Amino acid sequence: MEKDSKQGALVKKQWFIKSNAGRIDDFYEWSKKRTLGSGQFGSVVSCKLKGTNDTRAIKVIPKSRVRDPQQFLNEINIMKELDHPNVIRLYETFEDQRNVYLSMELCSGGELFDVITAKKKFSEEEARLVFNQIVSAVSYCHANNICHRDLKPENFLLLQKESLDNIKVADFGLSCIFVDKQQKKQDILGKTGSSYYMAPEVLQGIYNELCDVWSLGVILYILLSGIPPFFGSNDSKIFEKIEKGTYSFDFPQFQNVSENAKDLIRKCLVPQDQRLKANEILKHPWCATEQKQSANLNIDVGNLKSFTSNSKLKKVALTFIASQLSETEIIDLGKQFKQLDKNGDGVLSIEEITEGMKNFDGKQSQLLEIIKEIDTDKNGQIEYSEFIAASMDKQLYMKQEKLYQAFKALDIDGSGSISKDELKQVLDSDDHFLDHSVDYWKSVIQEADKDGNGEIDYEEFVEMMVPSQSA
Repeated sequence: MEKDSKQGALVKKQWFIKSNAGRIDDFYEWSKKRTLGSGQFGSVVSCKLKGTNDTRAIKVIPKSRVRDPQQFLNEINIMKELDHPNVIRLYETFEDQRNVYLSMELCSGGELFDVITAKKKFSEEEARLVFNQIVSAVSYCHANNICHRDLKPENFLLLQKESLDNIKVADFGLSCIFVDKQQKKQDILGKTGSSYYMAPEVLQGIYNELCDVWSLGVILYILLSGIPPFFGSNDSKIFEKIEKGTYSFDFPQFQNVSENAKDLIRKCLVPQDQRLKANEILKHPWCATEQKQSANLNIDVGNLKSFTSNSKLKKVALTFIASQLSETEIIDLGKQFKQLDKNGDGVLSIEEITEGMKNFDGKQSQLLEIIKEIDTDKNGQIEYSEFIAASMDKQLYMKQEKLYQAFKALDIDGSGSISKDELKQVLDSDDHFLDHSVDYWKSVIQEADKDGNGEIDYEEFVEMMVPSQSA
């Protein structure tokens, strides 16, 4: 039976993170003078997306430095899948004869490592603010069967200078998926990571995702003291201490650190079978923060209701726009998402949304229907981009540059109109659409095809998105 093009509409953010076949110079204005940093795998340059005011970070990776092409492709695919407020966003990729280019969210605040170096140590309040964001991202990764394997302050970026409110986990170059094709959990193999942060079982070469939790324990120790728990003049001496598990709080830096903080570190820096899981860390007394009152949430229910009544195509366009926004454009919505996310796992359950929207003036059944429609990928929970797509104000998405970007993403051949075949090409990457007939795709096009020619031109697209603003 054909599904209605408004109801049961499935949309996924990762569909819109594409490998752009064009030349990167045709899409971005950039200069080597704006290099943000460089390392053994390449450099990162600040660039402006042409035709917009959007500034992004372009990671330039010379192909000659890619030793394991499959692992590199794995990194890109993992970044496409992740959708969390504390995980750096990947927008699109490019490739030429020499390089691969990753267009990512620009984090102008630099590395957390540099902040630690400058501050020497954090207060417990500052450490908690930073640590909870990192743990939320790691817990989300583990829930999606992804192990980072290289957690360290150098791989955490600040969205804005001198602000600890938006920390981003970056660099998934060593990350891996720890389930097989049948979703059966399997051991992780290989000695990899950065010496100070490596778990003892990683040194043995066989382990699981809890190696990340060990790294989290090391990071918390460093945040609170400014020194690593396992140190030595070279890697072999560091590894020897890690394998023995010997570390101490008998330093002046820990004199005023709470017992709760030390207890959490102890529960991370233990043998793998005794270690806390990432989602259990969030429940530890030291991490638990005072619950925000739902009355303080200023969620625009009108925007949510409007989203549920949108056509399939408009939901697709809004999801694209949400996937391309920078965090600085949606800071307030990001704060709302985090307030609703009571357990800090990076997704919203039905219970969390209903709890946070007690002031909803309609029936419970109406609210549940709204939540069902916001869940555009139909997995029973609300991801970050889904929340942004449903909650963002018209003033954000009605900007010409945003609308034109969304239109271009669907107008694959650049003809100036969106055909049913192009729409099918964008969405048909998911098994959900494999059984949809030609009539289904025609019906989606007809929702905005005012002149009845079987395609949607830009004027029709704008009329669909913001009818009150179009001519």
